[in-house]
Amino acid sequence: MKFPKVYEPNQYEPDIYALWEKTKSFKKQEGSDKDPYTIVMPPPNANGNLHIGHALTIALEDILIRYHRLKGEDAWYIPGADHAGFETWVVYERKLEAEGKSRFDFNRDELYSQVWDFVQEQRGNMELQVRALGASCDWDALTFTLDQKVVDQVYTTFKQMWEDGLIYRGTKLVNFCPKHQTAFADIEVEHKEEEGNLWDIAYPLVAPVGEKTEVIISTTRPETMLGDTAVAVNPTDERYQELVGKKLKLPLTDREIPIIADEHADPAYGTGAVKITPAHDPNDYEVGERHNLEQISVIGFDGKMTLDAGANYEGLTTSEARQKVLKGLEEKGLLRGTQKITHSVGHCYKCDTVIEPLLKEQWFINVKPLAKRAIQALEDGEIRFVPTNKQKVLIAYLKQLKDWNISRQIPWGIPIPAFQSIEDPEDWIFHADTSQETIQVDGKTYRRDEDTFDTWFSSGQWPVILTNEEKNHYPTSVLETGADILFPWISRMIMLGLYINDEVPFRDVYLHGLVLDEKSQKMSKSKGNVINPMETIAEYGSDSLRLGLVSSRSAGINQAFSTSKVIASRNLCNKLWNISRLIQQMVDEYDANTTHETAMGEDWIKRELSLAAEKVSQLLDDYRFAESADLLYDVIWNKYADWFLETEKLWRNVPLLQETLTFILKILHPFAPFVTETIWQNLSWTEGLLATQQWPNELIYDAQRALDFETITTIVSSVRSHLAGLKTSEKPKIIFADDPIVDDNQVLIQFLTSASSVLAVDQLHGLNLNVEGHHVYLDLPEKVIAEYKDTLEQNILALGREIETLSRRLSNENYVAKAPAELVEETKRTLDTKSAELQTMKTEFNQI
Repeated sequence: MKFPKVYEPNQYEPDIYALWEKTKSFKKQEGSDKDPYTIVMPPPNANGNLHIGHALTIALEDILIRYHRLKGEDAWYIPGADHAGFETWVVYERKLEAEGKSRFDFNRDELYSQVWDFVQEQRGNMELQVRALGASCDWDALTFTLDQKVVDQVYTTFKQMWEDGLIYRGTKLVNFCPKHQTAFADIEVEHKEEEGNLWDIAYPLVAPVGEKTEVIISTTRPETMLGDTAVAVNPTDERYQELVGKKLKLPLTDREIPIIADEHADPAYGTGAVKITPAHDPNDYEVGERHNLEQISVIGFDGKMTLDAGANYEGLTTSEARQKVLKGLEEKGLLRGTQKITHSVGHCYKCDTVIEPLLKEQWFINVKPLAKRAIQALEDGEIRFVPTNKQKVLIAYLKQLKDWNISRQIPWGIPIPAFQSIEDPEDWIFHADTSQETIQVDGKTYRRDEDTFDTWFSSGQWPVILTNEEKNHYPTSVLETGADILFPWISRMIMLGLYINDEVPFRDVYLHGLVLDEKSQKMSKSKGNVINPMETIAEYGSDSLRLGLVSSRSAGINQAFSTSKVIASRNLCNKLWNISRLIQQMVDEYDANTTHETAMGEDWIKRELSLAAEKVSQLLDDYRFAESADLLYDVIWNKYADWFLETEKLWRNVPLLQETLTFILKILHPFAPFVTETIWQNLSWTEGLLATQQWPNELIYDAQRALDFETITTIVSSVRSHLAGLKTSEKPKIIFADDPIVDDNQVLIQFLTSASSVLAVDQLHGLNLNVEGHHVYLDLPEKVIAEYKDTLEQNILALGREIETLSRRLSNENYVAKAPAELVEETKRTLDTKSAELQTMKTEFNQI
């Protein structure tokens, strides 16, 4: 079969993937006694396009799955699609706004039905993109996070937690977005450093204490003062000890509030006295709980001031109320100072609205028992983390975890299966039929809770749900995902997996960092620096993107995307294509009756390929993807193409060429599945699918002959290096003395160096090639050698100047701190390379 001259990825990739699907190549093996190897895909948003982070995730997961499938394991890659509760709801709400409509124009069931149709229209696009990235997943096992089996498991878990006393209904302070009218978990609030003001306000004492008539407090939110129920001072602060227990007049109101002693007050911050507003600040809420303080909500769920703030402020926005409060304080002479500060402010991560801490009745999970169990499993080493430091980071997070608010006030999601008695608000029951707005139980009428579950509650059960019917695939083998969701997702999967199945949900966790743009900046639509993986695939091919993303990337570290690495990967794919064309041509011309003796280089390439396969296995077992990719690039390009194939142009050992190319296709397949499978299907001697082959066994080779060829490569490289610096157009002679390896391989050395001849001599002269243990020279006139030495000296001086410039650049603190990290790393690598090159040049110069 004749190969086309050029490999055009887009002409082959869709058909190759269709072939894999048609032949069910990615199915798990029913009734297999093979060791299971399972990865559950972090489900991409069904409503959105994949971004470059998804591309990296799928590339890494698919490398592992294909590798373990080739190793003979029952590899099962389970795909998913995420209903992405809040994210999808934000998108749909924008759609409604564009149509001049509002969520309040419809009831919950109508909204749910509309969003369902909306998502299903978009979902197929995401799945096509996953295919384009080469994900070898079992599409028959595809699970949408609103599928019935998901809902059933979520309801089973909720009911069990309810019965175990881990679920409770309570009024607590929650993070609330006034625009989207829903609560958030702490982990979902995006904190930003912003410039603001710190105001000093005088709170008069009801009765003077000695010469003290007031307490000055400092606050960044004077409008919440209307809901203060105490002022706190640190119990160790001597300035206020005699005031603890006394009363203050709350400015602009007719209320009196106590001065309390609590360690929350920081003597070094502001005046050391802080206002306590339990209904509008998380820390104040805890202080209020400790001191049994009243909770007064002066800000409503619409973000405006309530009647409890006073008739003068009711209905004002918080900004309007702030200005009015400040004006009132100034008029009464109670505003004592203002200073500019920078402080952290919580925002909605979708609309950027300032999050309001508000009191709201919600469903909560008592996480302490769950976190305690998870911490024990982590400390016992039941899960291996890459990078390893993330284990300690996660343990520290779990130790300070607060109860988890799982209620969300959006219609898109899994309804909470709880119903409230219309007669007794304290009477709640579990009921799974959430399709009914009201139900009758024991003669009582119960109304459905209108909230839906926090998406992390359902996605936290993802490994459990996907393996419920295949228990031997739980725990899964590895979770691969971004380091940024260690807290919101991984922690919850561990806690819930242990709670449900009494076992951790995965054995290993591999965390990748963010893919930054080429200037090492975080990608965002507002910056216009987002890289669309589908556009990159269209230009360079899927394999090139996969290899380019994996190359030079370390676990857990944010690193820049590099187009140059994608191009280098495309060049490797093209190189392999051309290698395969050449070998297929040799096969087509081969006479099966030809006898062949083992030629120099053949044992060497068998050794190199065998070592590469062994090393790649070791590296992938340790999740060292970049090193694996670099090793494969080196063995294919530098060793197989540049050395072995060149020698085979002399010997043409076609059976070995077939064997070694087959070997290469197998070990490269996990990284570049499309080009390797396309080549496999075009070769005349291969059968079936490469995707379902076995990882190659070690090739049999003669170790001494492999070493001898390595010596020849050193000699040839030295000849080529010296010839490149010579000012002569003549092909020089290579001469040697008392050297069996050179003597036995004169024809090969001459062929590889293009020398005029390779001769044994009694008396050596000319330019010493300086190959350790071998007496090999270039037969050259003294004048040519002198000119060569002069040129070498000039090159040494020029290289020294380059190294000095690079060293100065790296010693410049501004450059190291401000230049893109990728550029700094490239400078360091260049300096190391040139320093080594300089040392080689100096050694050669001294030996001439």
